[in-house]
Amino acid sequence: MACNTSNTAMLSEIKDLLRHFQFREVLSDDTSSKTIWLLGTIATTNVASVVDEPVVPGHNAAIVVLERLAFSPQTIAKADCSFDSVLLATGERNDVYAWATGDARAAALKPDVRIALIYPATQKHIDKHRRQQRKWVCETPELYAKVTKPFIDSQPTSRIQWVYNILSKQVESEHIVFEDPDPECGFVIVPDLKWDAANTDNMYLVAIVHRHDLRSLRDLTSNHLPLLNNLRSKAAVAAQKYDVSSDQLRLYIHYQPSYYHLHVHITNVMLEGKGMLAGRAHLLDSVIDNISNIASDYYQRATIPYVLGS
Repeated sequence: MACNTSNTAMLSEIKDLLRHFQFREVLSDDTSSKTIWLLGTIATTNVASVVDEPVVPGHNAAIVVLERLAFSPQTIAKADCSFDSVLLATGERNDVYAWATGDARAAALKPDVRIALIYPATQKHIDKHRRQQRKWVCETPELYAKVTKPFIDSQPTSRIQWVYNILSKQVESEHIVFEDPDPECGFVIVPDLKWDAANTDNMYLVAIVHRHDLRSLRDLTSNHLPLLNNLRSKAAVAAQKYDVSSDQLRLYIHYQPSYYHLHVHITNVMLEGKGMLAGRAHLLDSVIDNISNIASDYYQRATIPYVLGS
């Protein structure tokens, strides 16, 4: 009961913040994932008509992310998928084929959107989600030492405080799917925010290591093989809770990652997306093999290509 009460209060708080959101501009959109990022403000006063309040990063700036959810066969199968109230806008028919756009208004298709909120949004948040020109970079060990590592070192720990909150169970403890508490080889596995936790074909989990000294792929050596092998085997245990077998798993590490604390993405092989493309995703099996069979310091010596936003 306490958990339900807490969740109700949290939803009420989010709803209240969204109600005060004042739209300013579209930062970017992605037609493949059906996602759009909106920049605006959340009024810092109680006056509802503050529509010209300037966007101040770190103060009143807010980013709202709207993502169309994937259909859930399980939900549709259990519900009355009726189209009695369908509203159609445009459509055509040719022989046995017909198509239209509109609002299905079917209970089985709800909820149909995921809403994420970043508030207060900093300038770094805004820059990250604004549409960018992208370039292909081949990062040599020298380039990493000269440019990338100093950049990582300059990042304040406050930027990943939310990660530490998960590891210490201050937040999201009820969402932990699996945990190995070992300080050297342990981690927690939680559902990724991009997954609705309903459609198992789209299963998306993230394993976050307990160690704070591992920030990216570049830090991994043979000393970390026990951690990586442990994570690979325990990921299968976690996935079993969603009836996803070990041979249906894709495990990979992003480089560059979205945040500099080592984490591994665990997805159903049925799921495909931009995060799995060459130039970002490095399969965990390949990482383990490179370190085990090619060089113990493979990722300190390798040139790693990736796509970088400018």
